Amino acid sequence: MKRRVLLVVVFLMLAAVSSTALAALKILPEMELLAGVLAQTSWIEKRGPRGPGNEYYRALKEFFAEYENHEAVSIARRLTERGFTYDAPPAFICHLGPLPELPLLVEYNDYLVERAGGRDVLEEFRLALVDLAEQSNFLDFFSSWEGYLEECLQPAREDFRAELPQMWLEEFFGWAPARFELIMAPSMFPGGGYGVTVWDSQGEPVAIQIIREYGSSSGPPEFPTGSDLEMLTIHELGHSFVNPTLEAYPERARKLRPLFWSVRKVMRAQAYPFTSTFLNEQVVRSVEVVAARDLFGPELAEIVLENHERSGFYLTAFVAEQLDYYQVHRSLYPTFRDFAPYLFDQLEAYVEENCTFWERFFSLFLR
Repeated sequence: MKRRVLLVVVFLMLAAVSSTALAALKILPEMELLAGVLAQTSWIEKRGPRGPGNEYYRALKEFFAEYENHEAVSIARRLTERGFTYDAPPAFICHLGPLPELPLLVEYNDYLVERAGGRDVLEEFRLALVDLAEQSNFLDFFSSWEGYLEECLQPAREDFRAELPQMWLEEFFGWAPARFELIMAPSMFPGGGYGVTVWDSQGEPVAIQIIREYGSSSGPPEFPTGSDLEMLTIHELGHSFVNPTLEAYPERARKLRPLFWSVRKVMRAQAYPFTSTFLNEQVVRSVEVVAARDLFGPELAEIVLENHERSGFYLTAFVAEQLDYYQVHRSLYPTFRDFAPYLFDQLEAYVEENCTFWERFFSLFLR
């Protein structure tokens, strides 16, 4: 308990002198434009609210119903049918600048281009969204709800210590992004969030979290608060540290395909279809366990561990043990980038000791 209190105090003190700007919770009209368009597609059948949805979402959906035949909606439908879902649409918006121009600020990465079926498709969608926003006077609609939405954010803001997860991530991984961004999405569901990384004009990473609405309210939008929001922030922003680090070793990740074989169906149902995405998610979830222990105590850490293992992330305890080793040996591994080869060594050893011949054989056909 004393160690945990000391850690929290240290992180709060570090926040006061951090060179990275701490992010505030905000709602972006650009993300709401996207949400309104997606509400006219089959996206909402799988990623919609339970029941009618909050009152703002209902108004947004009704506002865009008049434009259901617009090119932006048609493109969104095709993209959704193609599988451009989950994190891909909000990540697309994170590459763009503000309305009304919605300029391309950050070049689309290979991941988005592949998911969409080509860069030209993304550009076509961007320009169609610009046209839809202009035709519908969407910014006027958003402005009419802006005060209401700001009030809806107050419960989340009141007891959310944004500096705590952000400073913990910087200390744990050993570096800081150019900035953090925390985007609340009152018309994306159900609960949870997405983690997105983009690179600014100087080539520095920007860590972005999109936080979805719970999806159970028929009144004002409701979001996670307190420690729930802080732990969600650890998870989603953690992807901006973990993913680029692990993806720098594609050959080593391929050697770990046998680890994915036994849970491939469970993972694909959760939108983690490849070994690389499973590996990223597995490590982030183990980071969560360490963060929960450091910031909130062993009881919460055990709950987090059990929840992730129940979801099919069977390596959570094993990877968390390697992360404990990393924390104890920071003189050898000043950053998580320095530690990554050791982590791959341990995971490869796990394959040798625990994976069967058939898991290794059939995994050769996996990505």
